[in-house]
Amino acid sequence: MKKFLTVFLVLFVLINLQNKTYAIPIGPIKNILVEFFEKIPSLFDDIFKGGKKVDDAIINNSSKEIDNLNLILKDQDTILKKISNQKHNDYFNNLKNNSNESIALSHGVKTFNIILKKGKKLSENIFDLFDFEFSNNEQIKIEPYIIKSWIGKVYRNSSYFNQPKFEEKMLLICKDDNQIFYFSILIDNQEDISRAYLTDHFKINNEILKFEKQELLVLLDEDETKIMSTKPLSSSNLPSDYFIIKSNQFFQHQKGSNPETIIKNIGNIRINRQFNNKCYKAKLNGIEY
Repeated sequence: MKKFLTVFLVLFVLINLQNKTYAIPIGPIKNILVEFFEKIPSLFDDIFKGGKKVDDAIINNSSKEIDNLNLILKDQDTILKKISNQKHNDYFNNLKNNSNESIALSHGVKTFNIILKKGKKLSENIFDLFDFEFSNNEQIKIEPYIIKSWIGKVYRNSSYFNQPKFEEKMLLICKDDNQIFYFSILIDNQEDISRAYLTDHFKINNEILKFEKQELLVLLDEDETKIMSTKPLSSSNLPSDYFIIKSNQFFQHQKGSNPETIIKNIGNIRINRQFNNKCYKAKLNGIEY
């Protein structure tokens, strides 16, 4: 019976994909399908151990997995069409293989500041830790919200982000209906605090202004939620853009607002099971399923 159900699911997916118009490269499709069908035996083992009926298994579990797979393939197609498979792999390899200093430089961090950041003791001077477009002794309005030493709780506690294993360097791809963001995340650096960078930005809607490569600030680091922001243009300004990542992969980009308001309203976000605003871990030739 298990073999019959597995074959049924294979045929269902392949027929469904044939009817789609997604021009997805064969490699990324193969990788995701392999991962998907590797999960089938354990899925049905759990079902039968729980004494559930076969019909219920198909309706409540298999169909859900098929829906998720179709959504992932659609998102992967949208991402790779916009960036190209080669550029995607370049970003992935550069993050995994380059030094932290090289990664910082490629995102606009000045050499002088990189040297200062290598000290083992965390500096109390925020200018020793981050590059700003301004330089003065005035109090920085956003400073009380900046987490100087974060550990990536949302990635450690998420059943998605820490699979197949937790990684100290992660390339994230976060999208909504209008845009795609590539974020480079560096955690547990031996000679540095954890870092977050905006590596690239692609517009699905051409009316949106494009972001440049840059270092980001982390304003919230909790088990369920992480909030990153752009840097303010002056000490008296607040960030213009905020990026929210949830442990269940939900993603939201918010334009200028008070960080206190954004943090306060996190609990009011309502998320459907299949949402378009989503973050994925990148891998060679595609995204993690």
